[in-house]
Amino acid sequence: MSAIRISGLMLLLAAIATAVSVMTRLSSSLEPFPDSPIQLPIILDTGQYVIAGAARVLSGLALLAAAIFLRLTLNDRQPVAAGISAALLVLSGAVTAISGACMLALAAELPEAAASRVYLYPEAAWGYQVWIDPVNQARWIAGKVGFTLAGLGLIALGPVQWRIGGLLKISAVADVIIEVAMLFIWVDAATVMHRVSGIAFLVWLIVSGVWLAAGLLKTPKGVTQHGNP
Repeated sequence: MSAIRISGLMLLLAAIATAVSVMTRLSSSLEPFPDSPIQLPIILDTGQYVIAGAARVLSGLALLAAAIFLRLTLNDRQPVAAGISAALLVLSGAVTAISGACMLALAAELPEAAASRVYLYPEAAWGYQVWIDPVNQARWIAGKVGFTLAGLGLIALGPVQWRIGGLLKISAVADVIIEVAMLFIWVDAATVMHRVSGIAFLVWLIVSGVWLAAGLLKTPKGVTQHGNP
């Protein structure tokens, strides 16, 4: 199997794992109330939260692998831009996987919110460990950094898509616009944009994954990965 097909399959795996992680996280936990003494996730379903964390680890590793195989494929087009893009996507995948590992660590320590008092006073529900808060902060920061690096990686991929030409010239412009929106993840007030950019990134993973796995990327000589014009 060619490197380009493997990269496409890895992007599709990253898309599936990302979707599973988001859905299970939203249904398994809540953000703490502002007046809570410690700002830790309120876990409603430990099993689903574990799935969310494991899926985030998998999505990060899949994105990392996809970036490596993309680098091998695009090296003959714009080596500098392709290299920068691949490096950013590799870092994004690694940091995202770390965020997922932090979720797994929290799931092993935090109890389910079985009583209403846990919502306002979560530290009273278990023997609070001093390492929990730093791990939670690492989860939060790593998630945002991973998303930001993915956006920067796709922006760097724009020139490569433009050079390949065809429909990719149109998608290159659209991708850059979408991924610039991803950088607003650090702006708390831009909640709607967070959702839009998150969905847009998921769509990019799916469309790009299908396109690459189908072997539709043309070589510099105008030949597809199938070997046909």
